[in-house]
Amino acid sequence: MKTPSIAWFHTITLYLLVICLALTSRLSAEEFQQVDVTYSLNGKQMSNKVFIPIYPGDTQPPIRGVIQHANGPLKTFAYENQVALFTGLDEGRGFSKDLLKATAEAAKRPEIEFAGAIVEGVSKGGREAADWAAANRERAIAVILDHSAIWSMDFPKRVSGVPMFFNATYADLYQNIDRRKSHYEWCSAAYKAGQPCTSIIDIVKNGGHGGRGSTELTAVWLGEVMNLRVPANVPSGKAYELIDVDPSKIGGYVSAKLSMDGKRAYHDNVKVTVKPGGATWWIPGPKSAALYLDWTKKNGGSVETDESAQIKNAPVFLDPPRELARAAALVADQKWGEAYAELRKSPDKDDHFAKTLASQVNSNVEAHIGLIKKLDAAGDLCGIYMNFQAYANSYKGIPAYDEVFGHYGTFFKQEGNKESLKFGREFYGMISQINKVGRANETILDDLKRFAQAHDGTPHGKAAKNAFDKLSADPAAGLPPESYFTD
Repeated sequence: MKTPSIAWFHTITLYLLVICLALTSRLSAEEFQQVDVTYSLNGKQMSNKVFIPIYPGDTQPPIRGVIQHANGPLKTFAYENQVALFTGLDEGRGFSKDLLKATAEAAKRPEIEFAGAIVEGVSKGGREAADWAAANRERAIAVILDHSAIWSMDFPKRVSGVPMFFNATYADLYQNIDRRKSHYEWCSAAYKAGQPCTSIIDIVKNGGHGGRGSTELTAVWLGEVMNLRVPANVPSGKAYELIDVDPSKIGGYVSAKLSMDGKRAYHDNVKVTVKPGGATWWIPGPKSAALYLDWTKKNGGSVETDESAQIKNAPVFLDPPRELARAAALVADQKWGEAYAELRKSPDKDDHFAKTLASQVNSNVEAHIGLIKKLDAAGDLCGIYMNFQAYANSYKGIPAYDEVFGHYGTFFKQEGNKESLKFGREFYGMISQINKVGRANETILDDLKRFAQAHDGTPHGKAAKNAFDKLSADPAAGLPPESYFTD
């Protein structure tokens, strides 16, 4: 099979950059204003330092939430999502209404008084964060629990409608407790009871119980949760309601088994789908799902199904500006090409909300082209062809996607590639038939074996051999055709 050149992929990267520049979607370098706050809480004088994100332009978009100060990915998350950083906490693992009101007055940002809070903590602190969220459910955006041991199915507390994120690093076995296993069990049980929750295993191999590992996936997860839980354009100076997250109606779904490496549990046989049936837990959007799957493989687990790119996640607007209402609706419906065209017509491309929507378009087309490149690298031409059939109408009109689409239109017409696509369709047909019947019998396995031998050394032959091995071990595996190209 002839594959695209490195130069061609560089061209695509350049086109992606052009999109970013054309839509002015990327925010400028992170800038924060420090505000010193003094106030009275329960008769005691208190103080705090708050860092408020500042954006280009004369008009500042409203602050949508608060979180304890952090650097790295979480600071970038805060800037990209209009979240203020507070140096100190004053109400357990949370923020008092007195602190938020005083900050709103000191910063002359009235919306901060009514902002929701992201609460977090390491180990016992994570359980305390859940306690605060349970007591302040109407103000809790999300709960992050790092390394938190699970002592029972109601400790930490569940918080209905509030997404919860459990993180344990690859190495931590403090107190001889496998927190990865207990997080898996807690999230599995809580999800079945309607709790939106995600359990991940960090890839950081060094570091003990006190560290948080990497916060990269935490930040991506929070960004997608903000879209679901907090309106993009919250009102200034008056209360508003956060949006309860119903895991049966929005987001994506993870199905995972638990395997052991000595005393260390890890996620295995993982499937990410857009259908909730048989799920182990919930995940908020395409970017967090894709990164979670990447970490799953790096931790030694296998990925069997990846529908992460199909998960819908878009910002919710309260009465969006009229000139952006159609673009917002198109982004929510994942009609990326139409949304791109609509945003190009926007009279004020420097508007913060226009940039927010444009960023959604950019990140999704980048991720989708990345998926096509992964299929190409695996030699799965039929997967690429079917991807175009399923999604071309959603992305056409975006220059980078049109370049990819046009390239493969020519690519598939070349004789050698037409033949490879034919073999790919044959393999897809065999696997689809097995999945339709529900079980691989001896005749089907013999056909797979012959196909693998006839195409030995090719991507299709390797995929068929992989399918033969897996279906011989488990005739009812029911895996999609593309999954056999990944190992």
